[in-house]
Amino acid sequence: MRKTAWSQPTTWAEVKRRAVGRYKYNKVRQVRAAVRRREVLTLLGELGWTYGSQAAMARQLGVSEATISRDLAKILPLMQECATCGGLTPREWWHEA
Repeated sequence: MRKTAWSQPTTWAEVKRRAVGRYKYNKVRQVRAAVRRREVLTLLGELGWTYGSQAAMARQLGVSEATISRDLAKILPLMQECATCGGLTPREWWHEA
């Protein structure tokens, strides 16, 4: 049976180096997700909300349809339908924050 590296002591410098690496990796993912969500909103305005629009967005952005669904689930609660034109506009509390 092979021993794993878990039993080996780790220096504080190594612990900090790993933590900084995770922080940077996660920050890059958050920024990419924010940019992609902005693009999803733009595409939603262009394509509209019709059958197959999520699949078209996924193809255009090079991500899976599940990613687009998660992005829309995150975005849509922040929006409301305009009473006059029917388009999506940011909620009032979004501007207050």
